[in-house]
Amino acid sequence: MLFGAVWHLRLDMKKQFLTIVFLFVVAITFSQTLDEKIERLSAQMAELQRQQVELQEEVNELKLVKIREDLVAVGLPELKKQEELITHSAMSLVYSEKHEQAKWVAHIILPDAINGKAGRSNDFREDPLIETGSATEKDYFIKQYNKETKKTDYIGFGYDRGHLAPSADFKWSKKALSETYFYSNMSPQLGSFNRKKWAQLERSIRSYLVKSSNTQLYVVTGPLLSDDLETIERSSNKISVPNYYFKVVLDLVNEKAIGFVMPNKALKKSISSFAVSINEVEALTGINFFSKIEDGLEERLEGQNNSEDWILQKGKR
Repeated sequence: MLFGAVWHLRLDMKKQFLTIVFLFVVAITFSQTLDEKIERLSAQMAELQRQQVELQEEVNELKLVKIREDLVAVGLPELKKQEELITHSAMSLVYSEKHEQAKWVAHIILPDAINGKAGRSNDFREDPLIETGSATEKDYFIKQYNKETKKTDYIGFGYDRGHLAPSADFKWSKKALSETYFYSNMSPQLGSFNRKKWAQLERSIRSYLVKSSNTQLYVVTGPLLSDDLETIERSSNKISVPNYYFKVVLDLVNEKAIGFVMPNKALKKSISSFAVSINEVEALTGINFFSKIEDGLEERLEGQNNSEDWILQKGKR
């Protein structure tokens, strides 16, 4: 009896031991299987993300190609004799060597600009496509090493490096955004103008695409240049300081257009008070905008001046 009881006890203990070993082996195997699955799926996700980045870059390159084609087809002003067209990835311009800034810069704003993630690059640099040499850093400020603070002091000449084609219009493309920091796209603007009403105008035009996301905007921006402009005497190239800037905008899909002419100074009036027709901007600048559009449509569009379609109303987007 005792032997039988002991034998059964040993048998039960053996079964329990084998069960524990089995469960332990299963647990290890199952754990290894989960780890392998997690590792495999993580690797697949990383590969998909890499492919997504590559595909997005390809899509963006195609968009840049289309922008250049659309600028040629619609967006470029008519070139005058002796004017040379400078073409970058997403903007084109004509440069004035005399004034060391662009006569005008043409670009297109896509709806992608609204939710684009690229931030300011601040990589200001000379434009390598300007054969005579573009403006430089020394046209806006000089740098001096301060022995006391052991830091570099930036001594400005009183003007911002104002973008003509705004960098924020290209937030969907790091490449295009970076190119807006060429000095050929800069013009000396008072900070009280550049950072306030001018910036507000740029935001308003981008916001137009929130309610009209089925289109793209053709934009041409520039200074009003003349021989009697003052220059920044301390600047390296004696760069001219414009008194006024213009901007014309065209929505060809919805057949809407408008122009703006704003003085380079602190402004208290609303942006809408500076709205004009494109015809009026043409009369001021002598530039023929959107000349490749059919004549009847061009005249109808360039005669419009409905600022309510374009200006961002307070409290609205």
